[in-house]
Amino acid sequence: MKRRRQSGFTLIELLVVIAIIALLIAILLPALSKAREEGKRLVCMNNLKEIGVAMLIYRETSDNLPWTYVHNVLPDGTIEFYPGITFYSSYTWAGMKATLPWPGEESGDWVRVPAELRAFNKIVDPGVQGNQPVKIVQCPGDRSAVAPVMGQGQPDVQTEQSRSSWQAYGNSYSINWLFLNHEPDVSNFNAEDLFRVGKQICKEVIGGSASEFAIILENQLSQLLIEAEPTGGGRLGEGWHRRFSNHTMLFMDGHVQSRHFDTRFPGGAGWRVYREHGHADH
Repeated sequence: MKRRRQSGFTLIELLVVIAIIALLIAILLPALSKAREEGKRLVCMNNLKEIGVAMLIYRETSDNLPWTYVHNVLPDGTIEFYPGITFYSSYTWAGMKATLPWPGEESGDWVRVPAELRAFNKIVDPGVQGNQPVKIVQCPGDRSAVAPVMGQGQPDVQTEQSRSSWQAYGNSYSINWLFLNHEPDVSNFNAEDLFRVGKQICKEVIGGSASEFAIILENQLSQLLIEAEPTGGGRLGEGWHRRFSNHTMLFMDGHVQSRHFDTRFPGGAGWRVYREHGHADH
């Protein structure tokens, strides 16, 4: 009798199929990862566009920028901030009160100032309270948390951490206070100076200057720019959306860019994060 040939795949055929599937996965995974990061980048850009519109409204109603919560203004003009704060950061313009601070940062403003007292929240999320999240200031690509603190030096740039800036500080984005006056020594620049300089900037940085002057930065970009000078001194680094030296920022006129920025310098073609004293056009 003739033997019937058993139906099914041979071992070699199975191995060939598995190899083809593995090859297809290896080809598709980078493309899928890139598409996922592109989606996150677009969400981040949309967040900043919405913030830009609200920022223009805030400037019209307050003649300033949303720095942080002011607890009291004394008769001599001295500004008192939220009680118990010893660290001032560029986060409390918006967002939630952080509940998981890094060790030693319990007296930072991002830990103590609740969401309902943060200046910009009153426009973008007026009902928020305590440590409730404010989604518009959460970048989906946010994956590092290092705080640029007034009066301190250049922190190490962290590209991957267990917590994001949004988790650690309640806000993925830094408002540009490190470079407002292009101060050579940030330790001489006090928190109350922000309000004075902010009023000047709202009046002076107009027209073409506003389209180049960056005001809201993804936090890793703010980290990289610390100690940057016109002649160089900053650092290059990977952006949150896995494009080397590509970052997202909002400009004073309300437009958003996500592109290559040479962060070794505080300015370049079509952008800058500082203004010279009394010269808004430089």
